[in-house]
Amino acid sequence: MAVIGNVAASRYHELVASSLHEVEVHSRAQWALGDAALEIEPMREWGGHGRVPEDGQSVEEALTFFAEDVGLSASTVRTYRWVAAKWPAERRVAGVSWEVHRILASAEDPFEVIAHPPLNERTGRRSWDGEAAKRVVGWKTSTPVTVEEKVDAVAELVRDETVACRVAVDLLKRREVAFVAMRDSGARYMVNEIQFEQADEDDGLDEEFQDVLAREGDDGEDERFDDPATVVRRWHRQMEFADLMAVCQGFIAGATRLVPKLRGHEFTDRQHEQVGTVLEKLRATADWIETAVATGRTDLDEALAQLLRGQ
Repeated sequence: MAVIGNVAASRYHELVASSLHEVEVHSRAQWALGDAALEIEPMREWGGHGRVPEDGQSVEEALTFFAEDVGLSASTVRTYRWVAAKWPAERRVAGVSWEVHRILASAEDPFEVIAHPPLNERTGRRSWDGEAAKRVVGWKTSTPVTVEEKVDAVAELVRDETVACRVAVDLLKRREVAFVAMRDSGARYMVNEIQFEQADEDDGLDEEFQDVLAREGDDGEDERFDDPATVVRRWHRQMEFADLMAVCQGFIAGATRLVPKLRGHEFTDRQHEQVGTVLEKLRATADWIETAVATGRTDLDEALAQLLRGQ
């Protein structure tokens, strides 16, 4: 027997039917309260409050009195009144909750929008609910469904920098995620910037480690494999090598994927010039890498620096 939540499917449908009736009753009450508040204080034109009679009350006072007498908050009564004004009785759609009417009141053409309910993929029927209404007017939904909504929800969760860093590191370990990220010019530029900054920091760390090792050598003690400085230094080297291989392999993978797609393309002179400039930088960078690996010298001569800077 099918179960939904903690009840059998048959009982679930019974509860849905009775709850729909309750929603309809509740909506009628909300409409009635809004109509009453609207009758007590009709909506004024924007910016117009009218003159308050000497023996009368302001709009706020009258609505506050009404709210107190019916046991509701003034803000709730004002909302009921506003929705009632937005939806004249002849425009209200039977079977659609007051809540949906409230949300769709913010749509550019609410009367047209409400006449075309979206398709509910779960039920296969066209119907309105609060989440669908929010989606139409561009409000934040409680349960993200579309890609855009899920992205917004994730962005909200990673506002904290510490959380964002941990999530980013974990996500970039996924090959497909890293591949897509590197196709984004903004992300690629930022990664390159950080790599140069990190390289400068690592150079400083290497000098500190060299000093530590030199002092230990002066003491005449043999290098120990569990020496913290040695372990950290080796770890940095391994990470740097892994980063270097990842950069090279990423370029090869990207070129392997893109170059075959160039078959039959005709390029302008400007494009030929741009490709030639980039390839010159790539060849120079490859020579730089080869020299660094073969000799251990990582100095960036002025000519190469100017070439990479595009000067």
